[in-house]
Amino acid sequence: MTKTGFLRRAATALTLVGLSACGGGGGGGTPTTVSTPPPTPAATITAVGAGAIVIHPSLDTRFAFALETPMRITETTGGSADWNFARFQLFLSGKEVERNEIGSDVIRAAGYGRIAASSNQVVTAVFRANSDDFDRIDITLGFSDLKDARQFTVAVPGTTFTDVTVSLTPMFAPPNGTLRAGR
Repeated sequence: MTKTGFLRRAATALTLVGLSACGGGGGGGTPTTVSTPPPTPAATITAVGAGAIVIHPSLDTRFAFALETPMRITETTGGSADWNFARFQLFLSGKEVERNEIGSDVIRAAGYGRIAASSNQVVTAVFRANSDDFDRIDITLGFSDLKDARQFTVAVPGTTFTDVTVSLTPMFAPPNGTLRAGR
């Protein structure tokens, strides 16, 4: 076989392979349109008290009190977020006197790590505290938006809890706090 014959056969073979890759179908049909899915919305979360804050004597001798704080957490725009922390702060005359946080590891272990789109749920956070001399309680929840990893916080207004009650039933609040389904 000559060099020219080889090149001719190679060119013919490549042309046939190229034509078969074109599909060879009739065409003529309506082209398939690809629809663009709607953009993922950003999460918008609100939180309010969902009952009374209940103060219990603590079963853990390192702490004076265990506090149950029922909260209603609502996502309103169809986005989702990861719940990173719940922070409980006590203030006296504008100065912080005590702080307690529940971290994302505890929140995830309790099954509340992800706030789903358009969800509405009541969750009770159990915090521990020592101070009985305070005039303000702040509860702050921290989130990370799944759409763009935006970090944001949501305050739980103290005025939205129906009451503050005292229970004589002792309660254990783990050092890292805990979460459970609302009452």
